[in-house]
Amino acid sequence: MQGPDYASLYQFLINTPEGGLRKMFVDPKSFTDVHFSLLMKVVRAGDEKHFIQFIEKGEFPKVKYNPNEIKLKDNFWADAQKVFQSRGLLGPAQKVA
Repeated sequence: MQGPDYASLYQFLINTPEGGLRKMFVDPKSFTDVHFSLLMKVVRAGDEKHFIQFIEKGEFPKVKYNPNEIKLKDNFWADAQKVFQSRGLLGPAQKVA
């Protein structure tokens, strides 16, 4: 059984214009502008390997966060995973032939 395909998720996030991502993700109930801002900081803070490490360990890069982002950090990855799955962006990793 393989885990989620975080590599493809990272490639999607890094290669899709931010305006499109914002329209896709931001929802006042489950994924606010603050969630989105925090996600973009994580995506921009490193490469694919770092992103996967952050999401798997529930960690964050060492960058500056505003007070609203800090409040979200405890539940951020759980909230983000739900949104990724509900938008059809996070499925099992594909086997490489």
